[in-house]
Amino acid sequence: MGAGPGGNYAEMAAAAQGSWGICIMSLDSEGLLWCTTQQGTGGPWNAAQGPKFGGQPTGGTAIAMADQGNGLLMLAMIDSKGMVWTLAQTGANAWADEWTQPPIGSQIIGFTSIAATTSYTYGLQLMATDQEGTIWSCYQLTPGGEWGGWIALGAGTQPFAAYEVALGNQNNNQMMLVAEGGGQLAACPEIGTGATWGPWSAANVNNQPAALKGICASQQGGPRGIQIWGLEDSDNTGGTVWTLFQDTSGGQWDPWQGFVANQPVLFVEIAAALQNDGICLFVGVGEDGNPWVTNQTSPGGDWEPWYQPIPAS
Repeated sequence: MGAGPGGNYAEMAAAAQGSWGICIMSLDSEGLLWCTTQQGTGGPWNAAQGPKFGGQPTGGTAIAMADQGNGLLMLAMIDSKGMVWTLAQTGANAWADEWTQPPIGSQIIGFTSIAATTSYTYGLQLMATDQEGTIWSCYQLTPGGEWGGWIALGAGTQPFAAYEVALGNQNNNQMMLVAEGGGQLAACPEIGTGATWGPWSAANVNNQPAALKGICASQQGGPRGIQIWGLEDSDNTGGTVWTLFQDTSGGQWDPWQGFVANQPVLFVEIAAALQNDGICLFVGVGEDGNPWVTNQTSPGGDWEPWYQPIPAS
């Protein structure tokens, strides 16, 4: 995977596309969009395309990406005014000629962070935070279809003002929302199916061992449920990856643990996605812009040593 953003990763999003491999989107420090993809599931990486991938119409500050429930990915991007733009796939490794401009889902308030995953009831599910830390929800009414309106999830039930959010599926056709505020994490499961949420966990998921930031999440294959990752937010070991996962689909949390022995560098950005063979892929980027990758050895299994497919340019 080449460092398309020239060593300046500001945001990353990853998702599996159809019967192909992982697609990774990234914003550089100037808000310009880059894209790189695997040559098939678990295969080698294509060179990054960018800047302004897909005819990017404006600079971005945050991105999220997931399957729309129809085998085609959609990228959601927040611009400098907090408004959401989207770009949809038309086929494997093929993207629409034009972006859909705001307002997506009749958006009326600016957002600061965004997350996406596939709803098994509807289409793409988006979650976003506003400047006050309120979490908002919006989803496609059908796979690849029209949007419902944005709905504030807060209503006094959030455990804290959220700075960032992550989304993933629990391997049981139900989603999990994860929020971070002040370095603490809280989780909120989908109840049944149909974008009904709650209740939140305590604002310290399973005795969280350190203040965390830069969170991401992914469904696992095999018997396990969702897995969550975060970067330690401290002076000495900031950028160290911590993780925890559900022991079973939608089940109890395993204890927090350091992620993959011998982390090569401290990371500034991370992303994860489930490949089409049931094996998760995780990517971390160091301050020098070099991306490092690790894959599971089997669905829901252990993790391989870190490697660099293509050094940063």
